[in-house]
Amino acid sequence: MSDPTSAAPSTPAPAAPAPTVPSPSVRVQPMAPITAGQAATMADWSREDVANGKLTPEAAAKIFDDLGTPPDQRVTPADLRTDEQKLVDQHFPVAKPEEFSIRYADPGQPAPPMTKELKQFDSSARTWLSQAEFPRELGNSLITAIERTVQQTKALTPDQLESYGLVEYEKLQRAYGGEDKLQEKLRAAAVMIDALNKKQPGLKNLLRAKGIGDNALVATMLIGQAERWHARRKGR
Repeated sequence: MSDPTSAAPSTPAPAAPAPTVPSPSVRVQPMAPITAGQAATMADWSREDVANGKLTPEAAAKIFDDLGTPPDQRVTPADLRTDEQKLVDQHFPVAKPEEFSIRYADPGQPAPPMTKELKQFDSSARTWLSQAEFPRELGNSLITAIERTVQQTKALTPDQLESYGLVEYEKLQRAYGGEDKLQEKLRAAAVMIDALNKKQPGLKNLLRAKGIGDNALVATMLIGQAERWHARRKGR
């Protein structure tokens, strides 16, 4: 029996496509090389991302290679951290803004429409939390504490809010062992809050509203985060 494929007509191979020649009127512009200043800035970003745990040293090394960063400028802040700073970074990793969970409705109630103003506030709040270097869990706990404070104080008059603040301040005094120690903690927290407010204005106004900053739990969480925030900056 003959091979059935031998009777099949031969099919000519398709012709190779002709090379495409750009029209003389079209000029392909080469990408402009980055400047030395731009390369230095990008290297700074990479070093900061390594220090904050957002970029691995291996990935940073590849970026430095592409940028042509000199070896003596590749040392990242992470390589120079103290044992305390390494411990803080290990146990309290900085969360990205989108990792935080912010609710704008009471439990069981539909969420309000995200107006332009609400979207702007949401973006600011997430930025404050991330720039304060909160880990996700502690940041979300602070959000919950703020939500509960607003529910508790939203119907209070100005005089009642003042009395509320005094009661909460007394709680803090007892928790931190007196006025002097408390003021020291509050001053450190104020430095962090001031730095955040300069980058993204509005945080101070938020803490002044509805007794939020007066609440003992909110203040305690801000004090604790300020300690970690300052620890990351020792020696810088």
